[in-house]
Amino acid sequence: MSKYLLKHCPPNPTLEYAESIKIPKGTLEIISEGGGSTIDVGKWLARKYNLKHTAVPTTAGTGSEVTKYCVLMENGKKVTHTDEKFIPQNFILNPELVTTCPKEVTLSAGLDAMSQALEALWSKNRTPESMFYSESALNLIPKYLTNSLKNPKDITARFNMLIAANFSGRAINITGTNVCHAISYPLTEIYGISHGLACGMSLAYFAKKMANVDLSEFLKGLGLPKQDIDIDKIASIVIENEKLENCWLPVTKEDIIASLSPVL
Repeated sequence: MSKYLLKHCPPNPTLEYAESIKIPKGTLEIISEGGGSTIDVGKWLARKYNLKHTAVPTTAGTGSEVTKYCVLMENGKKVTHTDEKFIPQNFILNPELVTTCPKEVTLSAGLDAMSQALEALWSKNRTPESMFYSESALNLIPKYLTNSLKNPKDITARFNMLIAANFSGRAINITGTNVCHAISYPLTEIYGISHGLACGMSLAYFAKKMANVDLSEFLKGLGLPKQDIDIDKIASIVIENEKLENCWLPVTKEDIIASLSPVL
């Protein structure tokens, strides 16, 4: 079987980038090895060329290896394409591939997994199955994200974070994402803040508002960097995002401003 190995695409790949990749004739399977961006490009190509797709995540965050979503930049905006055909036929969780992740990538990816699990938990679309996946992920992340940051070569921690990310992906595959992801998009588009960190910036506020979960000490312990952003500008953009309608409680512009105020 002829296989095409796709490795380590750039963060936030564009649609043009994905379209520029030419798959050799005779290829029957794409193997995408990398973070969520690489797997998303693999998804796009696998659907385009009707090929089998095996996803091999090298970060523990997106759970993209089990989701129907493919996120690409188009005209400077993050666009989420949704299609069951995007779900890879196979995936491999190998913690050895994650031990070389830099600290900032480990942190960003872990916050993405936590954000996905929490947003699925307070989604209007939640089901008993999605709640099982959310809760399973959240039972793992606090301990094993901390351990992964402190001891990058800890195989047990890395493997449990891969499992947590996978569970969080399965959860949002049912529910979709909502407020923290909606906030993250302009933060990435305008300021270039990595996706997971951008999600994590508003997580403490909305975890408390939506689920009465206090994450402030945990997130403080992770050492999230301060950011220089125009909060009112971001809030004005986000309040128009239809993702907010997926929350089980209403979200106001004041909520968005309050959620981002501590990150300055």
